[in-house]
Amino acid sequence: MGPFKPPRDAFRFDNNFTLTDEQVDQIRQHYRLFVDLALGASPLELVRDALSELGVNIFGYRVGLPDVVVDAVLGNVLVVLVELLVDAVLAIGKEIGHPLGDGRCGGMAFSGYDFYLLDWTVDEDLGTTPPNTGVLGDYIFSRLLDSLDSNALKFLEWFAILHLLPLARVSTVGNAALVAAIALLGGPIGEAFAALITVVNVFGDLGGPKSLLKKSKEEWPKIKKQLDGQAACPVGVLFAGSTTPFGDHQILAVNYEDDASGTALIVWDNRDGPFQRRLEIDFTGDELNVQPDSIPGGPDWSGGDIKGIFLEQYSPQQPPESLHLPLTKSLFPST
Repeated sequence: MGPFKPPRDAFRFDNNFTLTDEQVDQIRQHYRLFVDLALGASPLELVRDALSELGVNIFGYRVGLPDVVVDAVLGNVLVVLVELLVDAVLAIGKEIGHPLGDGRCGGMAFSGYDFYLLDWTVDEDLGTTPPNTGVLGDYIFSRLLDSLDSNALKFLEWFAILHLLPLARVSTVGNAALVAAIALLGGPIGEAFAALITVVNVFGDLGGPKSLLKKSKEEWPKIKKQLDGQAACPVGVLFAGSTTPFGDHQILAVNYEDDASGTALIVWDNRDGPFQRRLEIDFTGDELNVQPDSIPGGPDWSGGDIKGIFLEQYSPQQPPESLHLPLTKSLFPST
């Protein structure tokens, strides 16, 4: 199938919903389920890798940090990361300018592709304003929760890497735990490591956009492979300025370019309405650089500075039969 053309195949309304307090609580709960798993993955591995690089010379032999020291430091860092990430999840819906969230981006991307795969039309009869209630509104919200069940783990993991690992609080706790653990070693090894960490800032360069660049590079072939075989695929993006995981975004990729002239992802961003947008991607710097194009006659880019992008897990579902309009896509323009 394909291609997915947003002017023809996307909903006629944009992602500008109002969420109830109950819905926001459901969203928080879906994120909260994955906090511990997210931090047990690559955020802590980055800390472990930094600690494993430390070594001292003792009687002509290079000695690394004993496992007991590494484990003690990781345990302390994990405690503070859990606190920070739980606080970020609890802050969902309380962001400045977003008193109740205001978006169902994953639900829009998932349900929009659901309709496309079934060849169900999404013309004006389905609505031109965001349906906060009713059959369609409920379905989009349910698909938002589905998108979190499938992808909240990675959003939380990447959010922690981008925003939490570089925090001074993490560095302070990690360094204090490292000093305390080394002090218990004693002897020449303890003295050598104590001297080393006075000149080496182990936690000074952890996380941030540089760490997500490598991960985004690893995701790019996956996105291309998916688009080579499918009409579209949901992708997750992380913003430099997001203050909660819900401040990041889910969109639908519909095509890509990757040749001598450049690299780009063609997307339906559900904040744009039924418009197509091109994201120019540069993987060559120290961090991911994404430049959205301007849409003639369309909305301005309303997203932030993208610092991470990944292929989402998606499984199709059938919307309620009452949303199956009698018209077919063939009656709509192809551009």
